[in-house]
Parts: sequence; structure tokens; C-alpha cells
Amino acid sequence: MANPLDGVVPDFTIFGAQFTELWQQVLGGLWGIAIVIAVVFVIVGLVTMGKAGGSNPHSYKEGQTQLKWALISLAGLAALAVGVGAILALVG
Repeated sequence: MANPLDGVVPDFTIFGAQFTELWQQVLGGLWGIAIVIAVVFVIVGLVTMGKAGGSNPHSYKEGQTQLKWALISLAGLAALAVGVGAILALVG
């Protein structure tokens, strides 16, 4: 049986230029909000580490863990377009 999807590629232009512009703006806005939230978590992690002091190593460790995950999330969001592009290039 032949592949029924052979030669078919995703194309949003069928819905018109206005739809394409709309979903790109919405996606870009959501991506921007996610980056701002990740930056807020980076700041909160730094403040938690700073407030812990030497007398509370557990609180310092919690802040350090939060900072680490916030930085990983921020890096992932920053590299999202490159990652998606690479995956589509490999698969396509």
C-alpha cells in the first residue's frame, strides 16, 4: 500500500493570511509570557538563596534547586525555535 501522506506538507495558507498572522501573534505572545515567567522564577530563586544565609542550608539548597530549574526552563524557551526547526529538518 502506498503512503497516503507522501508529498503532503503542512500549509497554513489555506486558511488565509489573516489566520496565519493571528496564530503566529498568539504563539509569539504566549512564548513571550513564558519567558517572562521563567525570568521571574530565576529572580525568586536568587532571592531565596540570598535570604537563606549561612544558618539555613536547607533553604539555600531549595533556592539553588529552584534557580537551576528556572535557568534550564529559560534556556529551553530561548532555544525552542531552533529545537523545533532542527527536529522538523531531521524528520522532514
